[in-house]
Amino acid sequence: MGDPDKDVDQIPAAERPGGEKVVLKRTLGLASCISFIIGIVIGTGIFVSPKGVLRGVNGSVGWAMILWTLCGLISMTGALCYVELITSYTKSGGEFTFLLDAFGPVVAFLRMWTLLFLIGPSANAVQSLTVANYLTVPFFGCDEVPPPQSAVVLIAICVLFLIFFVNCISVKWTARLQVFFTVAKVFGLIILIITGLVFIFKGHVSNLQNAFEDTDISIKGVPLAIYSGIFAYAGWDYISSMTEEVKKPEKTIPISVMISMSTVIVIYLLANIGYFSLLTPQEVLSSDAVGADFGVRALGNWSWLIWLFVALSAAGNLNGAVFGRTRTFFVAAREGLLPEFLSMIHINHLTPIPAIAISLPFSIMFILVGDALVLIEYLTFIDWFFSALTIAIIPYYRWKYKDMRRPFKIPLPFAIIFIIFTLFIMVMTFYAKPIHSLVGVLATLAGIPVYYLCVWWNNKPQWMINATLKVNLLFQKFFFAIRQEEKTY
Repeated sequence: MGDPDKDVDQIPAAERPGGEKVVLKRTLGLASCISFIIGIVIGTGIFVSPKGVLRGVNGSVGWAMILWTLCGLISMTGALCYVELITSYTKSGGEFTFLLDAFGPVVAFLRMWTLLFLIGPSANAVQSLTVANYLTVPFFGCDEVPPPQSAVVLIAICVLFLIFFVNCISVKWTARLQVFFTVAKVFGLIILIITGLVFIFKGHVSNLQNAFEDTDISIKGVPLAIYSGIFAYAGWDYISSMTEEVKKPEKTIPISVMISMSTVIVIYLLANIGYFSLLTPQEVLSSDAVGADFGVRALGNWSWLIWLFVALSAAGNLNGAVFGRTRTFFVAAREGLLPEFLSMIHINHLTPIPAIAISLPFSIMFILVGDALVLIEYLTFIDWFFSALTIAIIPYYRWKYKDMRRPFKIPLPFAIIFIIFTLFIMVMTFYAKPIHSLVGVLATLAGIPVYYLCVWWNNKPQWMINATLKVNLLFQKFFFAIRQEEKTY
């Protein structure tokens, strides 16, 4: 393919396989977008969060169902707020893109900094370890004998490599894998729901009767319930990172968000009804894995199916999150806030392999070190802060750019309500864990000197400029990638 010393991006398109221009193609249709949203949102939350929601309402089944619905509607409101921003900007990158345009590079860099070095790899580690745990526990007597930690770590790393490998080689296969995970986890929840309904029809309704009687709701407990419920609905924002790869995004994304979030709300409500067909409120409150306990009670020797479906749920969350976050890194590099090689695309696979690969070593490190979940707790406060700041762009731009193109426009009161809600969550997070929140803020602010040294400083010495160019060229050749050859936004 020409001179081996020639820069990869100097090879004419006609000399490349297929003669295609190197660009991220619009391959995600309505079904793919729905599978990504549902696949990311339905993680492990529905299998563990019922305990937190029920505890917050002091064991009231009726109020728990109301709060599950409320949390779902609030999450859908937030998702639709993001849809207005997505369809207005037409760029990938999600919150990074929105914050860059509205508040400048420093704020956008800090958001990207948390995703690349803190939130992203720690979340990847947690999800891959969850997959590994749920795949190994049935072979070691469930809770009686914990699986060997070395086996869990090894399987987690293998899962991580598999997900990253598929993301690297093909967008279509990544989407197909996400469809598989989504169908599998929804099928598993349907089994759970049908099983519960069968028991209800057989007369197991004692836990659902008089759901609001003798209820003593504490105002202090309700925030805990909402917090647990919102955790189970998290992940809808990742669709905003994929805009440039979605077919007809102005139509596809709004429809996919409404269908996905409505589906998740219905599934969550029915799943909770299924749980209470066999488990009393007291049993739910004493359980650390409600879905697994229900499976043992309802399915007997087939309870391993629930463990498998939980593992697939975590894997789907991992696959979708990796796909979404890497597009943020790709766009950040394209905007000049990360090294240039991260904005390059493999000339054969047409995937942003450098941006995908960059977070793999950090994710493996968190798996080996452990306690990744603790880091996520540290960053919960700052994560909600960036969400509030992103949604605040809507009223800000309604005032500043009244005639801005908005293919999808959410009523302004809904955006304000969601901002108030995110501020409420921030206050509750800080109240519950003030030290964790402050550590998260400091970890985020640590990105400021990095920004000024690596991005803002224009008059770098020549040796540093030459070193940067050599590093970019080295990784460009290593990943066999070039700059995108066509504007996609």
